Amino acid sequence: MKAETKQMRLVDPILMEMDQEAETTKKLLEIIPEDKLSWRPHQKARSLGELALHIAQVQVLAAEMGQPDTLELPNFPPDEEATSREQILESFAENLKKAKDIVASTDDAQALAEWKLTKEGKTLMAMPRLGFWRGLLLNHTYHHRGQLSAYLRELDVPIPSIYGPSADTNPFA
Repeated sequence: MKAETKQMRLVDPILMEMDQEAETTKKLLEIIPEDKLSWRPHQKARSLGELALHIAQVQVLAAEMGQPDTLELPNFPPDEEATSREQILESFAENLKKAKDIVASTDDAQALAEWKLTKEGKTLMAMPRLGFWRGLLLNHTYHHRGQLSAYLRELDVPIPSIYGPSADTNPFA
């Protein structure tokens, strides 16, 4: 009797990457100094608390934005500043689960269907939903996580391993 092999869905690699990368993101969020949440590296930059909360929320925002076939560019509210590390970590866990639920409920036809962002009816961008999620749900998160690691370095917080040893974790340095 032949064992049945499960066909991988197009969203499955996205879900696996979300799980894998969430561990690294969580490591950084766990070391945010609570007494520095209002610190900013530059007057035009987000505060540490704003950036951390954005990272905690970006995946669910991107997943939700990718649900309709066409999305009118929303007016994004001003960034909220986190008041505690616990708030950031709870938000991250809750929003990661919601984002994964949205992505997991997407079949292959929906994943490949064209997704459009419009403003006043004019198309600003169009791509397969899967491409939008790769760009905003994953890559955008990594971009901000890189910013967070630079913020933490400026605050002299030891940086954990991200994709290999950091200057603080390298046993050979």
